[in-house]
Amino acid sequence: MSLDDLINNEQPIILDGGIGTELERLGAPMDHEAWCAVALETHPQLVRDVHRSYIDAGADIITVNTYAATRHALTNGGMEKNFTRWNKLAVQLARETLDASEVDRNILIAGSVSNFGHFGVRYTDEQLASNFKDQAEILVESGVDFIILESLGAKTSTIVTALNAIVEFNVPIWVAVSCAKNHESGQLFLGVEESRLDSHWAPVHQDLGEAIDIIMDTAGSALLVMHSTVDTTLPALQLLQSHYDGLRGAYPNAGYWTRPEWAFVDQISPEDYLDRARKWLNTGARIVGGCCGIGPDHIAALSKGLRNS
Repeated sequence: MSLDDLINNEQPIILDGGIGTELERLGAPMDHEAWCAVALETHPQLVRDVHRSYIDAGADIITVNTYAATRHALTNGGMEKNFTRWNKLAVQLARETLDASEVDRNILIAGSVSNFGHFGVRYTDEQLASNFKDQAEILVESGVDFIILESLGAKTSTIVTALNAIVEFNVPIWVAVSCAKNHESGQLFLGVEESRLDSHWAPVHQDLGEAIDIIMDTAGSALLVMHSTVDTTLPALQLLQSHYDGLRGAYPNAGYWTRPEWAFVDQISPEDYLDRARKWLNTGARIVGGCCGIGPDHIAALSKGLRNS
């Protein structure tokens, strides 16, 4: 089954959940700069185990563990020499897991290209452009079915830079943006808010609608809300509905980052997560999954509760 086949099917598309946070749950040590990317080297079997857990949960798509394997993050940690090898290895581990699973349905593999390692003003967009391009090239040549551009906390210009850098590879690009809400005015912004109760880091950049107009006019075959609070996800999807009429979806988070690990707070039960997801689909979204703190039990609830319902 191709990505087009999956999209043309009338059923919701189920993404996997968090990769790094599941590795942390299973005992893989997290790195201060490269976070969960180091598990590719130190705990490859745990990476396989995480992929297998999402396959067993019913995910249609598994995402390779390359979100934190960017050249910028690895350079920050003095591990740039591992960039090519780790990105290739991430695809290999996902493919091996899928081939060994013997499931009776077709599952696709997404490659994650991200700005992880660049939060703030560490690099210019021009410096990042070649990093985005090189990571995408490795993932495409290694056999991913499509790219998810995971732009956590990135400015509009950085997302546009990434899209322009990777569009030449002629594979579908799903654009995932994080958003934050002004809880007094209700206005939504391109930015970051993790746990509303426990995280005090909530930088914002631009009005979300304005940002989406610019971003999706550049490139992209789907638009998703990523790594945002569960409470913010519904209004964000409602806003997306009025700015982009293509394929849409969401994979929010639960908890917040305390470098180099994840704080598992504000957890939501699989049953409550399913109830929220039904509301997301009512906005016209087709894709649902989870980001940090959302695990296989949540994805299993989506798979069982949303299909044929």
